[in-house]
Amino acid sequence: MFEQDKEITIAIIISTGLMIIFVGIIIAAIVKYQRRTRKYLQEMSNLKIRYQEETIKAQIEKEEQTLNRISQEIHDNIGQILSLVKLNLNTLELSDCDCTVKNKITSTTDLVGKAINDLRQLSKSLNSQHLSSGYLSDSLKTELEIMNKTGIYDADVKVTGEEKPFSPQKQLIIFRIAQEALNNIIKYAKADHISISLIYFPQLLDLFIVDNGVGFNHTIDDTKEPKQSGTGIENMYHRANLIGATIEIKSVIGNGTSVHLSIPVN
Repeated sequence: MFEQDKEITIAIIISTGLMIIFVGIIIAAIVKYQRRTRKYLQEMSNLKIRYQEETIKAQIEKEEQTLNRISQEIHDNIGQILSLVKLNLNTLELSDCDCTVKNKITSTTDLVGKAINDLRQLSKSLNSQHLSSGYLSDSLKTELEIMNKTGIYDADVKVTGEEKPFSPQKQLIIFRIAQEALNNIIKYAKADHISISLIYFPQLLDLFIVDNGVGFNHTIDDTKEPKQSGTGIENMYHRANLIGATIEIKSVIGNGTSVHLSIPVN
């Protein structure tokens, strides 16, 4: 009887041990499967992100090529034609003209000269090579000078801290984000004052663009993507993601809009 109980006990122990081993194998298989699933999902997510980034990069490159061609056309063709017009006006003999005609020719020459200078500035703001070669603040100042000359805006740029150069591609993307914000102000804000602030920290640049316009209803969802916004604002978010920057847009109806772009320096 004792031997029989001993055998039963041993059988129970062995069965329990085998059961534990079997359960352990099942748990290990489940954990392994879950790890593989997570790894697969992560890889798919990374592939999706890389695909989106490459798509946006291709779109940006295409846009820059178009803008560079326009810049070249302005510089080589339109600018050259206006320069010839100004040269012809300067070679006119004004001594035999009456005072009214002389004043009109002089005024026209001045206007053509102003148009040439404005086109040169516009050409610079479109040319990616020029924008990425100097300091970011210089490109922004040139952009605001064009706006100030209209007489509609009072715009200024303020730099705090030691300005640091970015890589050409990164600086170009930052400028295009700022340019998109300024274009939105021109199209929709009905503002008359624009302030751009560049605040440099050792490892960070905070860029603020603030206007005193009419404002708009702007919200973002949990994915940090804008809702009920135009493609211009969507492009700003996409470009910011490309360079590892964060962007925050705050707007109050009747109380203007502020754009805050935070960019890692390195």
